[in-house]
Amino acid sequence: MMKKRPFLWITIVFFVLNIFNTYYLTVSSFNQYIIPFNHTFVSEVCSFIGNFAILGLIYLIGILILKKPRRIAIYLTSVTFILNVAIIALQYYMKSYKLAFSVFNFSLMKSPTGGFGGKVFLDWVYELFLYYRILVLVPFILLLVLLIVFRKHFEDIKIQISFQKTFCSFAVLIGCCLSTYSCYQYSLSKNWGFSTEYAQYGCQYAGAYNYYISELVFRVDNRVIDRNANVEEAFEDLSKYNKNKSSYVNFLDQKTYSNKDKQTGILKGKNLFVIQMESTMAFCYENTFNGIEITPNFNKLFKDPNCFYFNNVYTTVGIGNTSDAEFAFFTGMYPTGDMTVAWEFDAYDFQMPVLGEHFKDYLSYSYNPTDEIFYNHNNLHEQLYKVTDFRGLDTYESLYPKKDNKEKYLNYWISDASILKWAAETQIEANQKGKNALSFVETITPHNPFYDMSEDLPNFTNYEYGISSNYYQLTNYINQVKYNDKLIYDFIKDATNPDSPNYLKDTVFVLYGDHGNALYKGAYESLYDRELDALEYRKLLLNIPVIVYDPSGSIYDSMNPDEIDMILSQTKSNTDMYRTMLNLFGIDTDSNYYGVNMFSGEPSFSYDPKNLDILTDDFIYCKKNEDYMVFGEAELNMEWIEHILDFRKKQDSYLNALVYTSKKKK
Repeated sequence: MMKKRPFLWITIVFFVLNIFNTYYLTVSSFNQYIIPFNHTFVSEVCSFIGNFAILGLIYLIGILILKKPRRIAIYLTSVTFILNVAIIALQYYMKSYKLAFSVFNFSLMKSPTGGFGGKVFLDWVYELFLYYRILVLVPFILLLVLLIVFRKHFEDIKIQISFQKTFCSFAVLIGCCLSTYSCYQYSLSKNWGFSTEYAQYGCQYAGAYNYYISELVFRVDNRVIDRNANVEEAFEDLSKYNKNKSSYVNFLDQKTYSNKDKQTGILKGKNLFVIQMESTMAFCYENTFNGIEITPNFNKLFKDPNCFYFNNVYTTVGIGNTSDAEFAFFTGMYPTGDMTVAWEFDAYDFQMPVLGEHFKDYLSYSYNPTDEIFYNHNNLHEQLYKVTDFRGLDTYESLYPKKDNKEKYLNYWISDASILKWAAETQIEANQKGKNALSFVETITPHNPFYDMSEDLPNFTNYEYGISSNYYQLTNYINQVKYNDKLIYDFIKDATNPDSPNYLKDTVFVLYGDHGNALYKGAYESLYDRELDALEYRKLLLNIPVIVYDPSGSIYDSMNPDEIDMILSQTKSNTDMYRTMLNLFGIDTDSNYYGVNMFSGEPSFSYDPKNLDILTDDFIYCKKNEDYMVFGEAELNMEWIEHILDFRKKQDSYLNALVYTSKKKK
């Protein structure tokens, strides 16, 4: 029976399986790296119609051009291969950025991958089989098998279709595309309205094929951006949340706070040394797995009353990852999630209040171990963040040529030990000139794809944490964190030793993780030996360490010892570090800020710009999907939620207006 109608079976498989494949982008059971919007009857119908319409247009084009069944079957198989590979690529993007891909995020590709590119590709190939991504190729594989089996059974005739039927078919299919797309745009503006997640919404409401055709071919821009916005008006709207006031009421506890408190200015005149630790997550600290303490050195440092470990802080990065973490630290603002300020600054001419500007009497230096064009660092740090001098791989290689100093590098990049030493030497030189220094250093490990670094780093040891061998990346990741635990600890102890030639006098150290590692949920379940629910997993990936070490004791002396543990366990965002630095160093500014002084006891919150998970001391709330809504025992406080949502909308509106209404750079 099948051999009598081979072309019919090819057609059925082409439509049915390629439509089914789109669920790898819209259903969390097939793709754990997304939080889908609620699946409704309307969204499913619209998605099906949109996807069917695009496949129908592809099908009709094949019939019109190729005419014969065998040729059309080959064409449909080839198209299916392209569609299947595209879905796999979109899955990898979702893994890395926790967002559905949009062509308007393509500026990410400007950053070079350097020495890690090849290893990432090899991991992708491995994951095709390890995590069953190969199943996405089932439509192509089945069509290929059918094509081979039926190769002698296709009728050698031309398919006849009338002009009238063809025209009507095209008109109906295009009408289906446009109508479902219009439904998506209406629903997005009515039910979402934030600057991010429009692509995920599009995949679910317009159909993945329909949505991406609109972006890739017709360049339809669905970002929630008012291109005619007034920056001054957007700023005024956001200013209602300004905390740079002598008196304001915090909405979480209804208590009154001030921009001046008992910590104001207690670190005035000291040096500041900041370390942004690549992919470093809080679960590694103060934890033991399989009898192995991951951070024994920092755990020891935490016993020093002058070392403060904030264990309930959350990263706020969007698709910019490392770059977004820098943005939060230097500006105290959340990134919008879908916009990389680093590359927008490359295109648009805008300015905003930043930490470097506030530390204008300091010599400020920032260091990154990668190419200086990575995330536009060579322009961004000096021109927007106002540091005195940005230094990266290009500068370091001119000072220490790689061929003669291989021990100073980690493969392609500057090693963490080398870049910390470089920054310390520069700070000592600044102090010798009678100037205070702000040093901002970024480490390179642990870094995706988290491979075994036994052959690349001196005295690197691999430990086993009882994690399944399928999840070797998490084992490698933890070992890299453990390696850096000793490396960074040794650096700090040396830098705070008055008898050391590397002594950094009158220096306060701030260390924080920039973002999570995006590793598979099953890996963490293997580590913890229990199942994690979706919100618990996402909370784990957002939770970063923030460590402030003040050897002078000034911070400790300003605090009530009975309140310290409570303060260190309060929910905070990495955007709060901006306000904290201004407060501790006694910097007066007329500029707005929106965070809290982390040492004050004032409650705060955090939200994830990608998925809009809202985190407070009492609960986590997910606006996108009621099935993922709450993790915690406390009741939701909808007034808090509406307050945070309004803050986000106004902040996103301001940033988008600031960027996209500014003049384009030539």
